[in-house]
Amino acid sequence: MTLLVPLLTEYDNVNTSEGSLDPLGLSLIADRLGTKLVPGVRERMKHPRFLTAIAAGAFICAEFDDDRVAPDGVTPPYQVYEWYVVQALVRTFRNNTDKIMGLPGRDKATDAMQKGEPLCAQNYLKSPSVFGFHGVYRTLAEDLDILRQGGLGEAGDRLIRIWETEQDLAGFYSWERGPGASLRQALTNAVRDGLDRGKVDREWTWSMNSIIAEKFAPYRAKAKENKAIFTMLCEEPSSYRSQIIHFLISHEGNHLWLKKRNEKELHAALLKSASPDLRELLECIRSYEHFARLIQDAFDDCLWHMSRKQGKTNIKELAGLKAVNLAHKNLLEIFSKVSNQLSPYGYASEFINGFEDLQVNGNCDTWVEQLLEHHFAVQKKKPPLGKNPWIDRYDDNTYCVRPLYRRDEPARMDDSYVHPYRTNAVWSFLTDLKRICNE
Repeated sequence: MTLLVPLLTEYDNVNTSEGSLDPLGLSLIADRLGTKLVPGVRERMKHPRFLTAIAAGAFICAEFDDDRVAPDGVTPPYQVYEWYVVQALVRTFRNNTDKIMGLPGRDKATDAMQKGEPLCAQNYLKSPSVFGFHGVYRTLAEDLDILRQGGLGEAGDRLIRIWETEQDLAGFYSWERGPGASLRQALTNAVRDGLDRGKVDREWTWSMNSIIAEKFAPYRAKAKENKAIFTMLCEEPSSYRSQIIHFLISHEGNHLWLKKRNEKELHAALLKSASPDLRELLECIRSYEHFARLIQDAFDDCLWHMSRKQGKTNIKELAGLKAVNLAHKNLLEIFSKVSNQLSPYGYASEFINGFEDLQVNGNCDTWVEQLLEHHFAVQKKKPPLGKNPWIDRYDDNTYCVRPLYRRDEPARMDDSYVHPYRTNAVWSFLTDLKRICNE
């Protein structure tokens, strides 16, 4: 009898009961506001040149049926193509890893290379459709029309033509005779063989690795390719993304970000020149972050106090903390303001349903207990089967922070944003595109 075992990612951590992020459920609305502010861009994005690699891959993978997958039953053609690009970059720049900083899957690929194993679903990223470079950059590629329904969009057509010409790869996309034709054929054959076998079917020493790496290296785009991507990002001058980009490359925005790296201050300065609808969104973000900072600081102060005490803590002690009192005092007013400002964007109901259990209905003792109950409820709802809370609750209505979540410092209480709003990603893009000097 053949024993069938599930396909697991190597070194996969099967213990998923700890939920070490977002203990109060604040990040979802913040992420949606960030997406509205800078469409297509996500916090994990760093290097816009992966858009070019995605465009080339869409062209290569157009050779294969839409429903084609490898024998593992899960790997589509674009993922096999990604394996080859990552293999080439990791192998070529193995002694100069600064050249591939920010490459998704780099560590997994390096480990496979050192073991002499071909990249495949088992030893690559656990969720490549989320964390591989296609997963990370696909939203932006689709927003810019580089990708359209999995194939090349109009912007993708323009970008790949510019890349082909500038990289001296005639024949890759235009079907002319030239060095690009051999690269196209080599990649197409490699993807086909990889699909057939469910793994990279070329050795780590494959002669095409260096060529692939040189043509797709994150930091090696040339002037026209950079200009094309920048133009795509700013295609609509009135868009929020375009306004933020142009403010960051202005003298005022550039100087402010280099000096402070503070999104709240950057947004405050941007308000002076922003369009009315962008000002409205920035004011909404400011209010939501004020709410988030109040309850995050209150929770962090509770963790810090419990960490110092290293034993059971009662509600009365927590209710006396400075950050807890500040939140209790201000939450009623800010709650109403945030719900009103979120309404035009369709998030008011989600906000009210998510945080109505934190509305102030009594004294500070009652409210801090509501805060802790809110945390327990948030952790319990996390997929797939809930996560452990950061705090243990005892039958005598006392609490103790669990060792993993102890705090060495009190709450920040500096009125800064709790969540990021894409400025780091946009700044990294502009640095790569040679639009700013990052120093």
